[in-house]
Amino acid sequence: MTGGFPAIPEACAKTLAEIEAHALDLGPAAEAHLRSCPACAEARVAWLAQEEASAQAPAGYFERLPDRILSKLPAGRRRRPTYPVLWALAAALMAAVGAGGFLAGRANRAPMVEAELAPPPAAEPREALPDTPFQEGEDDYAQLPEMTPEEAHRFMERVRTRDNRP
Repeated sequence: MTGGFPAIPEACAKTLAEIEAHALDLGPAAEAHLRSCPACAEARVAWLAQEEASAQAPAGYFERLPDRILSKLPAGRRRRPTYPVLWALAAALMAAVGAGGFLAGRANRAPMVEAELAPPPAAEPREALPDTPFQEGEDDYAQLPEMTPEEAHRFMERVRTRDNRP
């Protein structure tokens, strides 16, 4: 990088020299160049802003400035009239809907489950369970190993006939 300024085109250099000499009275070539080159036009405006004596505001300039700025702004939309009765009705409708929803939610709410103390233990003892967990008839099967083969055979015949009955 060389660190210098970029080269200025020859037409811009001539126009800038003329602006430095006579910022208000420019020749026709400089005027034409200012219309096509925004950088040079900006440089002329900056140069005129720096001169104190030649760039004075005309009489009444600042007094008419707000009106001129407002006239250049786009026209705003007309304000529509507000209807306070409609706003009040809308607010009342929203309050009624909100209160109705709140009350409907409270009415359909499930009852609260509350913890209760366990009842005190009963003073009477529970029914005693039978000592043997076997069903009826299993005692007969328990005696099967002690029986003789003839007794076992008769016992098995008796059980088969009993199980086949409807």
